[in-house]
Amino acid sequence: MSGIFGVVDTKQNSASAYISRMMAERMSHRQWYVAETYHDEGAGVSLGRIGIGIFNQERQPVNGEDGNLLIFLSGEFYRAAGLRRSLQAKGYRFRTDDDLELALRLYLDKGQAFVRDLEGVFLLAIWDRSKNEIIIANDRFGLYPLLYAHHHGRLLFAPEMKGILCDPDLRKELDLTALAEYARFQHLLGDKTFFQDLKLLPCASILRYQIDSDTLTIQPYWDFSEIPALPPSLTFGEAAEEAGRRLKSAIDELSRDDHRLGVYLSGGVDSRVILGLIPPDKMPVTSITYGLRNCRDVIYAKQLAARARSRHYYFEFVDGTWVKEQADFHLELTEGFHSWIHSHGMSLLQPIRELIDVNLTGFGGGQSVIDWEDPAFLQTKDDLIFTNRLFFLLSQETTWPSIDDIEERGLFSRRLLSQMRGLAYDSFREELARFNHLPHAQRAAYFALCNPDRRLFQYYTVFNRSHIEQRFPFYDYRYFEFVYALPPEMLYDRRLRRAVIIKMMRPLAGVPYNKDDLPITDYEPIRLAAKLLQKGKKYFHHRLTRLFPERSTLYADYENWLRHELREWGEGILLGERTLQRDIFNPELLKALWNHHQAGLETNTIGKIAPLMTWEMMARKFFD
Repeated sequence: MSGIFGVVDTKQNSASAYISRMMAERMSHRQWYVAETYHDEGAGVSLGRIGIGIFNQERQPVNGEDGNLLIFLSGEFYRAAGLRRSLQAKGYRFRTDDDLELALRLYLDKGQAFVRDLEGVFLLAIWDRSKNEIIIANDRFGLYPLLYAHHHGRLLFAPEMKGILCDPDLRKELDLTALAEYARFQHLLGDKTFFQDLKLLPCASILRYQIDSDTLTIQPYWDFSEIPALPPSLTFGEAAEEAGRRLKSAIDELSRDDHRLGVYLSGGVDSRVILGLIPPDKMPVTSITYGLRNCRDVIYAKQLAARARSRHYYFEFVDGTWVKEQADFHLELTEGFHSWIHSHGMSLLQPIRELIDVNLTGFGGGQSVIDWEDPAFLQTKDDLIFTNRLFFLLSQETTWPSIDDIEERGLFSRRLLSQMRGLAYDSFREELARFNHLPHAQRAAYFALCNPDRRLFQYYTVFNRSHIEQRFPFYDYRYFEFVYALPPEMLYDRRLRRAVIIKMMRPLAGVPYNKDDLPITDYEPIRLAAKLLQKGKKYFHHRLTRLFPERSTLYADYENWLRHELREWGEGILLGERTLQRDIFNPELLKALWNHHQAGLETNTIGKIAPLMTWEMMARKFFD
């Protein structure tokens, strides 16, 4: 995955250069990876960047004229021409049109406040020799993960955990709070990783490391409270029109260059609206669908591609054997932060790299807080009701249901039982308290952005970035600020997105939405007729003839795969000798969960098992 990395040692130890070279080597997963490094052993500074040869093709680092500034960058800035002109008006001269030089000039002009003016998806590191300090900044949404560790007079940072674990002096002590969270939510919260001394840089942050004093500070530079309010008189029709205009502007900006564009196309609304708004001069782009042959996503994506006239490619999931084949590489890239039941697409990365350079991803279009669609939860005035409901939604409704309160009481070994009981809930409340300055609707949205959206769903883009780059239309700053200033009821059931489709790409509205199997329409008689036809087909299917087969909503059937072709593999991990001897989990409950799943008496039980398997896989690879 693309990113920046480095080692800064206040003791000016020559080991920093060696560690940074090891980082580059361990994070280079394929032959096309490009790593560039800079070492100043006298200052104890070793910095670098790693990429996959698509973005950031200019040589790095870039230096200031006087030699006091040096910058590494991953990612890209958007709508930067105005910034460049304003700096030129102040007398700054540019040697190139590169983003790196723009960031340096802006830093010279505004100091640490420079990052507030940058719009895009990025991660950058500046070494300011005159102050003997390192500045690291990310975009508002932290779409390039950065992990860091500060210990024994040394700062290490990298996009992957394995990079920092190159330091032989780093204490590898498991974080039990992180384990409790992972078992309950299937992802971690806040800045935690699986190791106590290793953290994730928060969204919208400036990390400053003063080398002389070995002082690390992290300052936020933006949050939801800065989203401008909208006029209360704004109608839904006006909101849909403005949202469509802003999203179209974002997609125009992200389609501006000569990279081969692609869209992972499903039967939903998020990828559909992206495909429908791509500029005509960029068509036909490549659309890609994968999954079980008769699922709704596959059938409807093919219809959408035909109407949009994209170059469409379909990759079939015949069975689940690919999961076991790809499990090691998925773990290598996502390091346990992403359960193996979210690895769909791993087996297709090589052929997809041959088709596209950049995916215009629908990530961020279906934010958790919108999917929850719980008006009583978002509109309650009671903080305790809000907190407890959010905890339930996070653990039971965000993805497959996780273990519940009773199961948690018996999950851990006797050695850990008293320590682990209630730990996930307490940690959740502590993390939620960071957002208490916001109203409930915004509090839930910002919490979701920084936790399930970033710590779980974002890792789809992480493993894809080993082969292709990603662009994020729904995280365009101007579009995002507008949508999140709207009342939640305008967003429920993808209502706003549906309206944009109807207004701006009506031919794509006629293809049913995979969730309800109905066309997207604002004309109630058409919707009513479609519902009656749907009921009639179901009646014929169940009572008379199978003339109208029901199409599955699942594009991947992990639950049944784990009962069949993945059973031996899964049992060897969950109930293997290494797992049981670790004395972390209660063997009796592990066996009970496994046997209950295998019996197939209840659906959606895999969310209780897969995270425990993934944590054990992580421990074997990165801890043992």
